[in-house]
Amino acid sequence: MKKTAISLTTLLAAFFLAPLSAQQRPQPRPPGQTEAAAANMINIRGVSTDSVFTPEFNYNLRGQSTRRDGRASWLQVSMEFDTAPNWIDEMTVTFYVVLRGNARDLPEGSPEVNMFSGSVTYMNVKQGRHIATMFLDPNTFERYGSPEGLAVTVQIDGTPAGGRVEPQRTAESRWWTTQTPLPISLLRRDETPFALVEIEQNLTIKP
Repeated sequence: MKKTAISLTTLLAAFFLAPLSAQQRPQPRPPGQTEAAAANMINIRGVSTDSVFTPEFNYNLRGQSTRRDGRASWLQVSMEFDTAPNWIDEMTVTFYVVLRGNARDLPEGSPEVNMFSGSVTYMNVKQGRHIATMFLDPNTFERYGSPEGLAVTVQIDGTPAGGRVEPQRTAESRWWTTQTPLPISLLRRDETPFALVEIEQNLTIKP
């Protein structure tokens, strides 16, 4: 059967028609704070997806040194941004990433395009340039395929403060708001072996 090429925008719209889940519904904003004011507190410089290896590590056990070289690939999703206020009390970043897999690897009946999501809340964000990151575990990443779309939304103290979408040409469809993510969540940095990597540059994650 001859396959017809379909644009990414059309593909995302076709697959992402499920109702908005409860966890994605907008939350009440604090009194007196507007979206415009919150958006002025942050400048999103860019968002990206990368394949990264598990960090290498070693440890000592009863005087014996053992080295482990982890070479499994994790999916890392990132947002680089600047903050304007001296301090931000709390900032929540939610990532939505679309993966395209091969039918022979996916669960029976699963679509080839699937979305994963996760949120991380940072505390005491100091003025300056920062990077927010989340991860998808190696087995899920390998099975569900390659990233084709990434959307990020930001809330500051509960108020929407903007976001970014890649590819930008898909932003108008707002595909990340119409699909219920798979139950396998993206992981916060402190839930992965990357927790201690460049720890002094990492933001403080709210428990």
